[in-house]
Amino acid sequence: MSARLTLLKRFKNIKPGVIIAHLIITLAYPAIRAFTAEGSKLLLFTDALTIIGALLIVIGIFYGLALHGDFDRVGYTFMRGVKSSAVKDYSAFQADSKERREESFNYPLFLGIVYIVVSVIIGYGIL
Repeated sequence: MSARLTLLKRFKNIKPGVIIAHLIITLAYPAIRAFTAEGSKLLLFTDALTIIGALLIVIGIFYGLALHGDFDRVGYTFMRGVKSSAVKDYSAFQADSKERREESFNYPLFLGIVYIVVSVIIGYGIL
């Protein structure tokens, strides 16, 4: 029950402006590729969408790791090396990082999964 509430809470963090920007940027290449193709426009769109979706899933996995705090220690070490005068302890750094991550959403993973599902539907349903 707790995982379901957490998932619903994450979906409430979706910002329309951010997801529209992600959609425009990530759909630009498949749309242009399909528009400029001589033949098999839908097939080329589906292929490009599958590739973009797979790349977004890989990026989303790494971003998900960052959202879960798996790279906090690396970030803290890097910050300590760059800003040696403003060093705080690790627990305070981790609390600040967790607070910033509370309102975030993994757009690349979400859009990658949606693009793969759309590609499968187009590939098996229409083509």
